[in-house]
Amino acid sequence: SPLDFTARRVLGSGAVSFVSWQYAVFLPLVAVLFWTLPTRARIPLLLVASYVFYAFWDVRFIALLLASTAIDYCCGRAAGGDRARARVVLAGASLPFAWLLGCMAWPGNGPSIPMPALAVAAAFPLLFVGIHELLSRLPKEKTARAFVGLSIASNLGVLVFFKYFGFLAATVASVAGRPEWIAPRIVLPVAISFYTFQSIAYVVDIHRGKIRPERDYFTFAAYLSYFPQLVAGPIERPGHLLPQFQATAPPSAENLHAGLRLLLVGLFKKVFVADNCGLLASHAFDPKTVLNAPWALLGAAAFAVQIYGDFSGYTDIARGSARLLGVDLSANFRFPFLARGPSDFWQRWHITLSSWFRDYVYVPLGGNRGGTASTLRNLWITMLLAGLWHGASWTFVLWGAYHAALLTLFRLVGPLRRLEEPAGASALRTTGAIALMSVLSLVGWAIFRSGSMAELGRWFGAFARWDVPAGALPWVRPAGWGLLHVVPLLALQWLSRERRDESELGGLAWPVRGAVYALLALCVATSIVSDQEFIYFQF
Repeated sequence: SPLDFTARRVLGSGAVSFVSWQYAVFLPLVAVLFWTLPTRARIPLLLVASYVFYAFWDVRFIALLLASTAIDYCCGRAAGGDRARARVVLAGASLPFAWLLGCMAWPGNGPSIPMPALAVAAAFPLLFVGIHELLSRLPKEKTARAFVGLSIASNLGVLVFFKYFGFLAATVASVAGRPEWIAPRIVLPVAISFYTFQSIAYVVDIHRGKIRPERDYFTFAAYLSYFPQLVAGPIERPGHLLPQFQATAPPSAENLHAGLRLLLVGLFKKVFVADNCGLLASHAFDPKTVLNAPWALLGAAAFAVQIYGDFSGYTDIARGSARLLGVDLSANFRFPFLARGPSDFWQRWHITLSSWFRDYVYVPLGGNRGGTASTLRNLWITMLLAGLWHGASWTFVLWGAYHAALLTLFRLVGPLRRLEEPAGASALRTTGAIALMSVLSLVGWAIFRSGSMAELGRWFGAFARWDVPAGALPWVRPAGWGLLHVVPLLALQWLSRERRDESELGGLAWPVRGAVYALLALCVATSIVSDQEFIYFQF
């Protein structure tokens, strides 16, 4: 199953997860060194720390990160009209690719690479220099656009190969009726979906004139590999993150307090809320479970809470880690369970990804500048790609299509469109809109959680059985278990409702805040469920 959390790590328990004891040692050590070392040594420290952090996941794919960094650094310089030293750096960028192909020949870790392929890899430096020379000879007005195209092509090419090659090969074999065609097993590099998008945004924003190319190679490398948000975001824009590396904020009690608060809230969401609700979701979506309608509803609701607590918890821990280092990362969630409709939902859920698709896919396609037909075409293309971004599976494509259909209905059907409009909305209408969107979201999360179309059909089929079949687990006590872990989350959100930040309790008196934080710490300390990895690590 794509959501088999027990087998997602490439190198097993060696990975430095945010909820591991290794990270509890790693983060304070980096923070102390960061504020102790001279200012000029801080970027090199962050760069080394980020690569060490990534190496614990899979040291082989550092080569891929090094190559992407070098290529996009050069493309950014060229897109901004500065191609100094590009030949040397581009040639160097190819060497990690050659090393990566060699590493893929390790037994049991990927397809065997024959010696002729390694010889081709060794010729990569000439290939990159040749591409650079070819693009440099284009007319001046076309050169910048050509280097932007090179950046996009290289990033998407690597992403498609590692993430979708097996899916595409299996689809071709199925269509051709040749099940004996077996695609080589290709390990998905951790974080590739995130840092490739962040790198594309850097080069495109240079071409659009929003930022200037970063001249310091190590600063750009730190921007692309920054360990708090490397593995699962948020997907940062260069205009927001790079200036914070260029001029580090001085240490402050505010950053220390905010960092520790975000770490605590993130751990609470992950280990107390998400992992416990994940037990219910895993049972409901287990193919061996005798599933009926109550368990189908409970499983989808539990997964909705699980993925929210899991991913928003990761974001809070990432933001908290960064604040301890004087960096403010973007908020990625804003009360998504209060969404009044699908458009409102995508302004609250995984905000940095949805805004990325808006700015770099939907708007370049034409956005809503044309008629209704072209707007809907652009919307469907964007949402299908957003669904496919989450994984190489037809269920993810269907999930994207489902949300595209919701966005279409709420745009075209007048009563639904008015439900989503906040202006002049009564409390009753707002409550009804939230309730309707919550039900619609549950169907979407069932599609997302299903490992296959057959598994999804099994979930829908369960609604024909409202009785308790023989062998089925009663659902009332598990539902109570879920509520035991959901109610504290809802209480925390109610207390922070006046702030745009889900984890901000600044409006409360300090004794109340202290009591809340103490209860959150107690919840974290008493959580002893199985070690479930963060869901978005697989993307």
